[in-house]
Amino acid sequence: MTPKQLPAVLTFLIGATIAAALSAQNEQKAQNGVPNREALALRVAKAHQPEGAATKIEAFRSTIELEMKDATQAKGGQVALDVAFLEFQKATRKLLTTLLRYEVRGAEQPIVRGQDKYGPWHIHDGKPQNLTSANLERDLKAFLEHKNLAKQLVRFLLPGDVIRSLNNCSEVRQQKLQLTRDTFLDTLAIDGDIEKFPMMQNAGEEAPARLTIYVDRNSDRLVAVDVTPLKDGVPDPTLGERIKFDKLEARNGLLVPNQLHYLFRDQRGQLRLHSTVNIIKLDLRPDLKEEYFERK
Repeated sequence: MTPKQLPAVLTFLIGATIAAALSAQNEQKAQNGVPNREALALRVAKAHQPEGAATKIEAFRSTIELEMKDATQAKGGQVALDVAFLEFQKATRKLLTTLLRYEVRGAEQPIVRGQDKYGPWHIHDGKPQNLTSANLERDLKAFLEHKNLAKQLVRFLLPGDVIRSLNNCSEVRQQKLQLTRDTFLDTLAIDGDIEKFPMMQNAGEEAPARLTIYVDRNSDRLVAVDVTPLKDGVPDPTLGERIKFDKLEARNGLLVPNQLHYLFRDQRGQLRLHSTVNIIKLDLRPDLKEEYFERK
């Protein structure tokens, strides 16, 4: 080493030492106290990706049981859906293209619905028909709820990425989350805005929303998300909903909930159980092509 090289070497060593010290300090803060957003995202990603970093999920096939729980609804009961979902980026479009096809099992009459590149459709009297046709408002609403459910499932397979995507974030805080009437869980919570979110309650296109994400403080696993729509940047709590994730299990290298509970806020702002989704079968790496979703 020449005398001219010595200052550069010393600068590099000092910088590396400072970086290592800061990294250790951040790691200690994340372990012993309340982490910042990035530290929380890293912890959650590690917990939900037990086999290491995973690529974004763009498709799945699943059998889902949907149980209606809301006592205020005229119709309850349970339905089973065989679902295929594909979301991809077409070279000719800036926005993602969402394709969906599902069949309601156990219905008195076969119910097949989907969305192809032209829009939502269903099979009526053995023939495909646009779901946007007149007098199909209820069918279209049910389809959009199921579509948003599928999009939520895909989004929360990588909850660390969701945390990183938030804007106007709060600090991470410790918070007690009420799971049942008498059960509370110690969580780390963070609030933030998201430009587009597929709410179940709205049963429509994705819209701006405020998310509160709750993470189990001990396991770093996602346990719940509060979603509040934004109108002109202001939260509207009368249309809020909570998603609770339960019975997590490793599938295709990711930790996936086998059960989701949906709670909607009533006119007084109180959360009431609306429905429960049981995921019976799930394949996160299916070989699905655009042709599968054509109306037929």
